[in-house]
Amino acid sequence: MKPTFDQELVVLTGATSGIGLATTRKLVAAGAQVLGVARSAAKLAEVERELGPRFQPLLADLSDPTARAALLAQLARLQRPVDVFLNNAAECVYESALQLASTELRRLFEVNVLASIELCQAVVPLMKSGSRLLQVSSVAARHLPNAKFAPYAATKSAIEQFTEGLRLELHPRGIHVSLIVPGLVDTAIYDQVPNFEPARQKIIEQVPIWLSAEDVADAILWVLSRPSHVVVSELTLMPDRQVR
Repeated sequence: MKPTFDQELVVLTGATSGIGLATTRKLVAAGAQVLGVARSAAKLAEVERELGPRFQPLLADLSDPTARAALLAQLARLQRPVDVFLNNAAECVYESALQLASTELRRLFEVNVLASIELCQAVVPLMKSGSRLLQVSSVAARHLPNAKFAPYAATKSAIEQFTEGLRLELHPRGIHVSLIVPGLVDTAIYDQVPNFEPARQKIIEQVPIWLSAEDVADAILWVLSRPSHVVVSELTLMPDRQVR
């Protein structure tokens, strides 16, 4: 039986590509109203044309504190509770921590860590008992493939500890907190990472078939559709040939 989210309100970041877009499509198809956050007005408009009135675009560059503040103000004006918050937006770099420019490192933490924390601070007060909060991490936070993944892994490690704190804090309020931990996922995020292509080709030799964004979206909907007495605190997904 397919999960249904009739009339549920979902706030989702990174809604126009990869895991976020795949999840948005599935949630809208299942009846949810999705407030999708992304930084490209053109891509948001494209998704809105595709999905119709159940998708409401929210434009914000999560690397910009001023843009985040405007987004938080929009969320504060919502007239109804938030049933699901999925923090999925992230950026990736592939560079030695000793070589990465401070501006790039700061941007990475702004998007991957600070934006998540600030959004949780804004959205959690809008949630009620039975609501669900999901954070997307990465197996790189636990098993560093090589030194150049360290800056990205550091942001994901930070968000995992923050999520564990949320789980403990929100448990008495009946808000379910889940951590989604994918392995290699074939998304466009890697196309935007400078100097990564040679490493990607080496990885493909060992793991030729990666997870798809739809694979992860299916897992997210499975977590969200568990009965109210079931909490999936953490779910790890790996492609067949990836061992860690």
